[in-house]
Amino acid sequence: MSYIYYVQMDIPEALDAELNRIYDTEHVPMLSKVPGVRRVTRYRLERSNDSRMQKYLAIYEIDSPEIVDGKAWDEASAWGDWATKIRPHTTSRHHSFFKEILKVGPGRDAAAPYIYVVQMDIPAQYEAEFNRIYDREHAPLLAKACRGGTRYRLEKSNDSRMQKYMVLYEFDYPATTETKE
Repeated sequence: MSYIYYVQMDIPEALDAELNRIYDTEHVPMLSKVPGVRRVTRYRLERSNDSRMQKYLAIYEIDSPEIVDGKAWDEASAWGDWATKIRPHTTSRHHSFFKEILKVGPGRDAAAPYIYVVQMDIPAQYEAEFNRIYDREHAPLLAKACRGGTRYRLEKSNDSRMQKYMVLYEFDYPATTETKE
């Protein structure tokens, strides 16, 4: 099974363009070279039912959470202008690790331009039944309306609001969530 390192943040509007330039041309290329990092995908929030949701999201597909604690990650993260010009100005930075538990269709390999993020907690007494129904019925049905989906379970987070289960559905258009399919 693989993991994702789910990083959310905000930045003052005045630094928005600089964040994107540095993240795309320096930070992501350097962290992508770290052994055990398989892919990095960035997203900008389009809409959410959570008014506290951060504007930016980076999803690092990694072999294990220990990669982020290693020397190679530290060195790559400190390289360039990210550490000095951008990181000090980021706010609402949340870091979470999720373990993959189900892939429907191509999952994250679909590489669609939009993702639909669903997070939830389930009372312990209903968890086994919920997981059975979600994995065998719900996720496969929803995946028919999109390119695919990947389901994760939270391993650790610095965000107390992060819920135990998360699904990332891959979409071509944000309006896909509004269809009757």
